[in-house]
Amino acid sequence: MAERDETKERGNRPVETLRDGALKLAIFRNRHERGDTYSMVPGRIYTDEKSGEVREASSLSGSEALRMAHLLTKGHDKVNELKGKRLEQKKDAGRDHDTDRER
Repeated sequence: MAERDETKERGNRPVETLRDGALKLAIFRNRHERGDTYSMVPGRIYTDEKSGEVREASSLSGSEALRMAHLLTKGHDKVNELKGKRLEQKKDAGRDHDTDRER
């Protein structure tokens, strides 16, 4: 769970969070010189019985595994959609740059 805490401290927020009850899948964009990549962080939200605090775990029960698999499939589709949008934006920016050069 330390990895998630570090992510929060750096201010990197998910570009999308998919939910199914207590299950969630956070999708992060990671910017690099050669282009953006995406990562998915699955989790399960629960309330600690002793402290009453809301927490996040990465473990799943048997009945949650199939639901998480479905979320991961949706996450994969969303990442492909986001990649497609980024490519379109780059193409549009390239066309604008070419038009400016012609003027």
